[in-house]
Amino acid sequence: MDRRSDPRVDVKLPCHLASGRNRSSVFVGITENMSRSGVLVVWNAGDGLASLPKPGEPLVLEIELPANHNFGRRCMHCNAVVARVAAQNGDLRVALQINQMQFRSYPKEESASGPRPGEYTCRVM
Repeated sequence: MDRRSDPRVDVKLPCHLASGRNRSSVFVGITENMSRSGVLVVWNAGDGLASLPKPGEPLVLEIELPANHNFGRRCMHCNAVVARVAAQNGDLRVALQINQMQFRSYPKEESASGPRPGEYTCRVM
């Protein structure tokens, strides 16, 4: 029985995951599919089995979005909670429930002053 409330869309985008508590463990992965309320992320199991996220653990997820001539380079910054973790064919699949989402700009390399007040930028952990 499928209990999803939002339809999933297959989309492969680079992303960065970090623990919501200490941000010391950062993983780089690829989204496999996403919906308005969740995302499935895949990364290579050899990239850190010792510090796997556990169901219920809060994570920060930043998904790199394709550049757009109107908006420039942006990312989707999400506060999420791990729903499940599964190993399959040497890869890890982590299902995340998104609690909060925000679209952010990447900082401009030429700007050393940092973001303007009220402007959020991606860290790309």
